[in-house]
Amino acid sequence: MLICSGMAHAQQPAPPGMSLAEAASRRFPQAVRVGDLVQREVLQPIESQPRLGRVREVVQQADGTIDVVVEYGGLFGLFARPIAVPVDAMVLLGEYMEIVDFTPKQLRHFKTFDGAGTTKLPGDSIIRVGLARPSH
Repeated sequence: MLICSGMAHAQQPAPPGMSLAEAASRRFPQAVRVGDLVQREVLQPIESQPRLGRVREVVQQADGTIDVVVEYGGLFGLFARPIAVPVDAMVLLGEYMEIVDFTPKQLRHFKTFDGAGTTKLPGDSIIRVGLARPSH
């Protein structure tokens, strides 16, 4: 099952006025199994790229968009809360994923993900995620 949510050229945040899907279409697309993303570390969108959390699951919203549920915040994995980040705002960076279209300040304001109105994608589903090179 191939599920597309935008295409994925160079790692750049979405310019002002550009939608996430439009920004994702500028990144190189990569077909990825959902199961290969689960438990992958997610890096923060800043130059030092500290670890933000891990991918918990990948879900499809009722409108067809795809979100990556990331364990966010906490300390050493404790007290983290799940947030849903649009896949179009993320890129693959080697063995990691990186959020490129939201700042840490914006991520703090994401609602805690509760799963309502979403469908968890099976591990053998294929989605497209942009590729990136290191930010620094």
